[in-house]
Amino acid sequence: MTELCDDLSQDNEVTIVAGPLRPGGNWGFRLWSRERRGSVSIVRTWGTRFSKANLLGRLVNLGTYYLLAAIVAFRLPRPDVIVAETDPPLLGALAAVLKRRWGCRLVYNVQDLYPDIAEVTGGVRSQFLLELLRRANDYAYERADLIVTLGNDMAQRIVDKGVPTTKVVVVPDWVDCGRIRPLESNPFRGNFGGKFVVMYSGNIGLSQQLEAVLEAAGRLRDDERILFAMIGEGARKKWLEERARAMGLSNVIFLPYQPQENLAESLSAADLHLIPLAPGAAGCLVPSKIYGILAAGRPFIAMMEENAEVAQIAREDAVGFVVRPGDVEALTGAIREAVNAPEHLKQMGVRARHLAESRFDRIKVTSRFGSVLASVATPN
Repeated sequence: MTELCDDLSQDNEVTIVAGPLRPGGNWGFRLWSRERRGSVSIVRTWGTRFSKANLLGRLVNLGTYYLLAAIVAFRLPRPDVIVAETDPPLLGALAAVLKRRWGCRLVYNVQDLYPDIAEVTGGVRSQFLLELLRRANDYAYERADLIVTLGNDMAQRIVDKGVPTTKVVVVPDWVDCGRIRPLESNPFRGNFGGKFVVMYSGNIGLSQQLEAVLEAAGRLRDDERILFAMIGEGARKKWLEERARAMGLSNVIFLPYQPQENLAESLSAADLHLIPLAPGAAGCLVPSKIYGILAAGRPFIAMMEENAEVAQIAREDAVGFVVRPGDVEALTGAIREAVNAPEHLKQMGVRARHLAESRFDRIKVTSRFGSVLASVATPN
């Protein structure tokens, strides 16, 4: 969002209504504050910060943001276009109400499909909450002038909900190809002892199926050439670490998130990346990690259904392998194939970098997003 707003603000007035930047802070008695980032105006609301591990706490956190965001937004001047995100997942409904108030246009930017992803991962089990999410998003779909999705699989899911195809457009996420680039030699690579590195980098949460990676590591434990590196944090990291210890997997290491400024080094340190999705999650989200992987010039294994956006990129652009989610045998076979075909892997990496530059570079995609907004805008 920061990159998108920075780029859009070159030709537009951009105002963001956001939650607190970090827990705590000296807010005094203010319910919101104003700040600027370059040409972007930010209205930042106060909010509670209860633990996300507790459902009630999460609901209170969201509720305080929705309430204050609504109050702040109603006080703002009429915009030409409202852009609503899907995180948190009821913003589309709030934006639809604001659209009616102002008589302006609404673009619904769908990053995660609700309640679909909540049902697939089991993140929400309450039928009341699932129905609330469903109705709120249907309300936003109906009143949006345009719906922006990340991939063709996600677009198809939305159309299958009864939304006209003319209202749905695909604009992918992006990567700054100047900041993330292939680095054949870098200090971070030295952490892995010259081995063939199979890497997962990102959130270690519910929508991935990383236990299959541990099973594959178990089958490959006797191949001393291969090391599995799991980089990131998330709700399932502790469980995976304990599971790896219980399995005696000395060929698996866990590392924390790497600083943003070192992302090129971290991603380039892998010989092969893993992009997993839980069964049924195709079209509910598009893993954004793919764009950094492509920019780093590295091939990957898409552990997901054949119709998933990332799987289609792997297959159609010949930049990776595709295996079904949870298919440990196929995953093990793909890793063995990659280890034994270094030249083939190198050519995949060359194609990956070219794809990042030609289709997913930041300025190209954010300019396209700006064109989408301009196409629906109604001036005051």
